[in-house]
Amino acid sequence: MKNALIAFLASLAAVTATAATTVNVIEYYNAAQDHFFITSIPAEITALDNGQFVGWSRTGRMFEAYPGPTGNASPVCRFLIPPALGDSHFYSASPAECAQVAATYPTFVEESAAVMYMDLPNATTGACPSGDIPVYRVWDNRADSNHRYTVDLQLRQQMVSLGWVAEGYGPNQVIMCAPLATPSAAPPPPCVGTNPNVAVPGAPHGLYVWNPLSAQNQALLAKDTIGKDPSLCGASLVINWADVEPTQGNYNWPAVIAAAQPYVDADLTVNLLFSEFTEGTVNNVTPAWVTAPVSQGGAGAAFVTCTGYPAMMPVYWDPAYENAWMNFIAAAVQQFSKQNSKISKNVGYLRFATGGGAEALAPAGYNTPPCENEWISAGYSYNTWNAHVARIINNMGSQPTDKQIMVSLPQVPGGATVYTVSNLAAAVAEAKGVGFSFESMGDANVASATSTPASCNPNAAIATLHWCQAYTTYAGKVPLAAQPITATTTTTTVTMDIGKLLQYGLANHIQIFELYPEEWLQANSPTWPGFDPTKQAAYQAALQAASQIVGATNGR
Repeated sequence: MKNALIAFLASLAAVTATAATTVNVIEYYNAAQDHFFITSIPAEITALDNGQFVGWSRTGRMFEAYPGPTGNASPVCRFLIPPALGDSHFYSASPAECAQVAATYPTFVEESAAVMYMDLPNATTGACPSGDIPVYRVWDNRADSNHRYTVDLQLRQQMVSLGWVAEGYGPNQVIMCAPLATPSAAPPPPCVGTNPNVAVPGAPHGLYVWNPLSAQNQALLAKDTIGKDPSLCGASLVINWADVEPTQGNYNWPAVIAAAQPYVDADLTVNLLFSEFTEGTVNNVTPAWVTAPVSQGGAGAAFVTCTGYPAMMPVYWDPAYENAWMNFIAAAVQQFSKQNSKISKNVGYLRFATGGGAEALAPAGYNTPPCENEWISAGYSYNTWNAHVARIINNMGSQPTDKQIMVSLPQVPGGATVYTVSNLAAAVAEAKGVGFSFESMGDANVASATSTPASCNPNAAIATLHWCQAYTTYAGKVPLAAQPITATTTTTTVTMDIGKLLQYGLANHIQIFELYPEEWLQANSPTWPGFDPTKQAAYQAALQAASQIVGATNGR
């Protein structure tokens, strides 16, 4: 570890708990150093999870320990191996081995004689006391000495095959014995209410399944996950404008309630993401009356039509269109605020589009011939687009409500940097207390299996990181959300590791994750056609680890 991190962790290592319950021993990895580190100390865990020290991220693996003297459990010593010999930490539950290390390696720094407590295995057989789980230790056998601790025998064997050396007692070389988690162990924070682990504690937080449209996905989620997996705080549902306001001023709110019902029945949270225009080739999202002539009872909004794109694409900045969308925003906010709807209690946040989808997509074909000329004729320009986005954000942020309002950050070319447009929208939103979202997390190879999750680089000049400067500037001021660019089970677009993806989000102060259904289907649904049994444990561990920070239904 870097010296600053060493000093910080050393100052905390002397702090030990006295309760007789179990605590999580969390594993972290630093790819730059190829080092592993474990800790059960809450302050260390918080500092590492918050990205206070760059390079460290959770592996999704953990085991249990006692925070204080319990039964026959032995104190676990912790030594700092100095940078010249490894720049890492060594743990042992054997008083004899602790004494031997102190005598043999006088430059090692004993940070704690009892950083936690664990049982010892039988020195001859390696057997653990009844009810305990074997813990294995491996050493990297390199000049930069590092040890890894795991309860996974298969993982231990994999590390040995990579050249690491197993250390321990008995034929299976067990080094310590971990207790099972106790019911009184510290629970995760709740999905609803205040969460001190996130950047904006009083704002929405948690892991949400994003728009599980297919009947198969819904059925599998209902069977295996909804109300059963505590990592699922609820759902973020895309609601099409046309489905709710098929005729001007007449609202079909029961359609929203029906979509939310499976989650409301399980007393989970639903976030409503209102879409104004399609992301596809057919526009079934914008109500037909919006572009219909006033003489026919429509709003008379201007539109653009060109070959290869949806028919009658609305001109977003046209006053008639903006007024129609703003009226809908006001109606939706009023409907789901306070106790105005029977599902209001379960509504977490409301997000409204400023462009295509439930997002901020620029007009379809605006920079591609032949549509480009049509949009220019309709008044499109860089400044016109930014002004439209600002008006919509100001409108949604001015609505009286007890709900959090969210907006997706836009990105179009024309600004001084790739961040300019998002920064302009973010400044308007933050002034109104409106939270931010983006929908491309995982792009730019930030969450591959070999990546090192860390804070985004606000000077990277990568278009898919258009959100980075705004997230860096406004962290802790408004809630930050993200949706991955695709499911991690899909490799045709980008390759992502579920654990690294969530760790990357946490490192960037994201407290709301809108995840694809496939993440929970891979974790919980063996009958899902795409299920891979060899990956189930990794998905379960990653979701559980993230929920320990952003919230779970069994949290308190």
